[in-house]
Amino acid sequence: MSIIAVLGCALCLIAASSVPVLGSPIASVRGAISPSVVATQRSGRLAGCASRQQLEAIKKFQDTGLRPGKSAVENKEESLRKGRSILADPVELQVKDFAGEVVGQEDLALKVARPESAKGLVHRYLMYAQNSMRAGTASTLTRGEVRGGGKKPYQQKKTGNARQGSRRTPLRPGGGIIFGPKPRDWSVDMNQKERRIAMATALQSAGPDFVVVEDLDGKFEAPKTKEMTGFLERLGAKPSEEKLLLVVEGQKRNALLSARNIDRLKVNKPTSLRIVDVLGADKIVVERSALETIKNIFGVQPTAVPEGAPVDVPVEEESAEGAAPAAA
Repeated sequence: MSIIAVLGCALCLIAASSVPVLGSPIASVRGAISPSVVATQRSGRLAGCASRQQLEAIKKFQDTGLRPGKSAVENKEESLRKGRSILADPVELQVKDFAGEVVGQEDLALKVARPESAKGLVHRYLMYAQNSMRAGTASTLTRGEVRGGGKKPYQQKKTGNARQGSRRTPLRPGGGIIFGPKPRDWSVDMNQKERRIAMATALQSAGPDFVVVEDLDGKFEAPKTKEMTGFLERLGAKPSEEKLLLVVEGQKRNALLSARNIDRLKVNKPTSLRIVDVLGADKIVVERSALETIKNIFGVQPTAVPEGAPVDVPVEEESAEGAAPAAA
């Protein structure tokens, strides 16, 4: 028999064995049935050569609709509020007059950061404020900017000294500075909303140190440091030992002049508070009107009523009863 005939018979046998006949001895031959058919026959799962992890991911997607790497949200409302500010619990503040007597009470409840992010947010704002105060004008000269140094100090050899090519090398006095400071911008970026929430968080945390006083209009007849010191002592503060922050509303010339000679006292307005002063103060003395401004800026904004909207005016019972006989 020729070689061509033998090859032809072999090809016929291979073609016949490739047809899957279920239940026949040929079907048990290795490779006779494709893996997809085997997978379908054994477990009834999805056909194909997918791995176990892929099959589990497909099954999870069919059951929950979640793609790989995603987890189910247990509380949808909580997830929507994540990262937003919250309204702090009210802190009761005593209101004192110019003589130091308690005459009323106020509440402080601002929109602050969540507990898990409050510390980091306030720290970022502190770094923002401190970096913004840096001038960034420090500058030094390199060996290429220092005057002189064009001539070789001495010959290369026969002196016993180390070889030198310039008198202005950084290794010698009067030479350039290696990696010295150059003018740069130290400021960092921070959103206005983040700065506002950070300041509100700092003010709310300093609530126990607040001392609310009545407005100081007309209280200081002349600019005298002694009167300001006595006023702070009557409020329970110690100007000579504690760091104080006085927050006043508007321009009060005599009060400002009376406070400028006290080293540990800082005076500011509620619209231009500094995070450095708030965090560093042992006590914060706030005017009553300045406290209202702080609430309006850092608290919950009141809902504005559009023009022309109907306003519900409650009708008193006495007026309604009085109108009935008139109608009769």
